Amino acid sequence: MRPSSKAINPKGKSFLITGLIVITGIIMVGVLASGNIGIASLVALLPVIVGLIALIISNPYLGLLFYLHYSFFFIGVNRYVLGVPLGLSLDGILLLSTLSMIFRLQKDNVKKLNNGFFITIIIWFLYTLGEAFYSEAGNLGALLYATRNLSFYAIQIVPLTLLLFDKKEHLNGFIKIVIGWGVIGAIWGWKQINIGLDPFENAWLEAGGKTTHLLGGQLSAFSFFSDAGQFGITMAYAAFLSLMMALAPNKISVKFWYILAFIVCTIGMGTAGSWGPIYVVFIGLFSYLLLVKNYRILLPGLIFILVVFVFLKFTFIGNSNSQIYSIRTALNPNEANLLVGLSNQEKLREHLVSRPFGTGIGATDSWTKHFYPTSNLVNLSTNNWFVRVWVENGVVGLSVFLLGLVFVMVMGFVKIRRIKNPDSKQKLIALYGGFLGVVIASFGNPVFGQAPLGALMYFSMTMVANAQSYDVPEKLE
Repeated sequence: MRPSSKAINPKGKSFLITGLIVITGIIMVGVLASGNIGIASLVALLPVIVGLIALIISNPYLGLLFYLHYSFFFIGVNRYVLGVPLGLSLDGILLLSTLSMIFRLQKDNVKKLNNGFFITIIIWFLYTLGEAFYSEAGNLGALLYATRNLSFYAIQIVPLTLLLFDKKEHLNGFIKIVIGWGVIGAIWGWKQINIGLDPFENAWLEAGGKTTHLLGGQLSAFSFFSDAGQFGITMAYAAFLSLMMALAPNKISVKFWYILAFIVCTIGMGTAGSWGPIYVVFIGLFSYLLLVKNYRILLPGLIFILVVFVFLKFTFIGNSNSQIYSIRTALNPNEANLLVGLSNQEKLREHLVSRPFGTGIGATDSWTKHFYPTSNLVNLSTNNWFVRVWVENGVVGLSVFLLGLVFVMVMGFVKIRRIKNPDSKQKLIALYGGFLGVVIASFGNPVFGQAPLGALMYFSMTMVANAQSYDVPEKLE
């Protein structure tokens, strides 16, 4: 039984969450207009914060829903509200939702946790906890901060999704939320390129962002995300979901809006000027063609993918467009950033020869500069989610993590092929294909562990692993 399910109906839940977001936005606009930015803004937000805490305590589903929304925009808000630890507030929302759910567990709830994917997450979480004992990196602060997006979010999101996002309406809602925020993010990115940046975004660039986002006088849009890489791949994920929904058995009017969302998110993907998104699209489409079991479109689909690949790989058409050129670099084995990354990996490999359990969680990238400024790794950037897992957790930890991903891939493939409801199957294929695409893109960019994609991946993987729950008869939208 869902906590307090009789107290608030589904429409009421969405209304409350939307209302909280709108009220927060109105208050923030007022704070920004007055110039009172920083800790003082918390005073204005206090009523909203108190109301949110009360809602989460009364119903953890609302907390999980708000967490999903909040993960999209909290980084962008941080550019306007300085000195407020919004990242920790995200942790607080998720932890409060988890504790609220724990106190409501019943026999029926516990049975829902009997899922192989949840078992793999427990194993991975326990391994990362064990790193506290095996690690040669002894800074507790680094361990606590860096473990969050490595395993602490996962050990909460996965069981909460199994318990609270277990109906078809939740699958539908999740996809609409991702596409909705994708459209908003794409419009904001388009605004940055074609209208200009606001003073706060310019200040962020001047503080160091322009070294990676303003090259040759050409701006790479980052919207309200952490960077252009995260923005571009999130847009690709939202665009792919939109395309899959446009191909789903929906009414023509519904298809129209999904096609429009696909076009908008694709434009947003282009404004990011990053190369990672191309993998999300290619891998997503390929997995769709394999899972849909419609052999009439399999060959034309594969030919289409091949044509696009040949266009990007073997021609120079469109190179004058910076977005096309940036995407084309994804297929260039001699691309400068790729070569630097491979050189760094070789140095890291030498460092890890005698460290099967890695150098310790929080001992790479920005964490190293902050917590271990004298480390040999301080100037070696991983630039890759899996390299980070490898360096911090060793070859043993990387093997555990990859086995968990492979388990989801195999289990998801098997379960989705058994789904009978065509609408549910199409939506699960969308999540599965998008997840695979982001995994491949993470080999060149650490997006898997960053907001919002980190959260989206664990939501997606859990729903794919729990596919049978959504296989119910339902009318077309």
